[in-house]
Amino acid sequence: MLILRFDFRLGPQSSASMHELYATSLEMLEWGEDHGAMMGLFSEHHGSADGYLPSPIVMAAAAAGRTSTLPINVGALLALMYDPVKLAEDMIVLDHLSEGRVSFTIGLGYRDEEYAMFGVDRARRGQTMEELISVLRRTLAGERFEWNGRTIHVTPAPFTDGGPMLSYGGGSVAAARRAGRLGMMFLPQHSDPALAAAYDEAAVAAGNPPGLCMTPGEGSPTSVFVADDPDAAWAEIGEHLLHDARAYGEWLGDSAAASGSQATTVAELRAEEGAYRIVTLDEARALRDRYGALALQPLCGGIPPETAWKYLRNFEGL
Repeated sequence: MLILRFDFRLGPQSSASMHELYATSLEMLEWGEDHGAMMGLFSEHHGSADGYLPSPIVMAAAAAGRTSTLPINVGALLALMYDPVKLAEDMIVLDHLSEGRVSFTIGLGYRDEEYAMFGVDRARRGQTMEELISVLRRTLAGERFEWNGRTIHVTPAPFTDGGPMLSYGGGSVAAARRAGRLGMMFLPQHSDPALAAAYDEAAVAAGNPPGLCMTPGEGSPTSVFVADDPDAAWAEIGEHLLHDARAYGEWLGDSAAASGSQATTVAELRAEEGAYRIVTLDEARALRDRYGALALQPLCGGIPPETAWKYLRNFEGL
């Protein structure tokens, strides 16, 4: 069970082009569909020096057009950076295009630069998010209503009854409580049991079902590669993985996240045996059996496509 995630960081150590990464991701998702992948995933951030994907809905639409059965998730969708009415229209068109295969994990975001770029009031971001989710749900349900002096009625109706699936992501107790209060499935960034407890408490208080906090397994890696010779693989792609880890580390600081790392060198990143792993096929099988799925980031940090394909195809023996 494989999850293929793409964020399109293109580090300065890479010889690849952004066009190559975009095009290769679609080919890799076709490969994933043919080899039993459970999901393709596109992430979102804005104004990143390494070109992190700013338009995941566009990529999800391209992926839906290149596949026929593979589920696709946009996560996290930084919904505060969108007009919710236009966002609902784009979701609906994509829902038809994909025949209901695209879902969305909404996230609040955490970078001040992004809030400033899109005019988001950080102090009111939680309140604004809840209002935005309410508008999204009403538009996707086909309601006609007034909002901020605007008459809202989005057409056509979605392919999926009620619209595509919306879940909520985050790494804080506040995020867990928001998801529970709104009755949304919660996909936390780490395995702190306090998040599940906060979710269930808020859900029950709001009259929503508890137990919809899908916590990742403790210690589960987020970027797995398979190699016959892990030493040689670390020498070949380690700098790409380190770029990804350090970039996230600068953004996250001390915040907990599944992809968190404090490594400053390739050797330190390998020694952590954390989010970034290069393992043998047998070790990959053990990780799959332990966690139920393997999260891959085939183009991590801008790994050149010809190199990335070599490691991805090693999963064919899984």
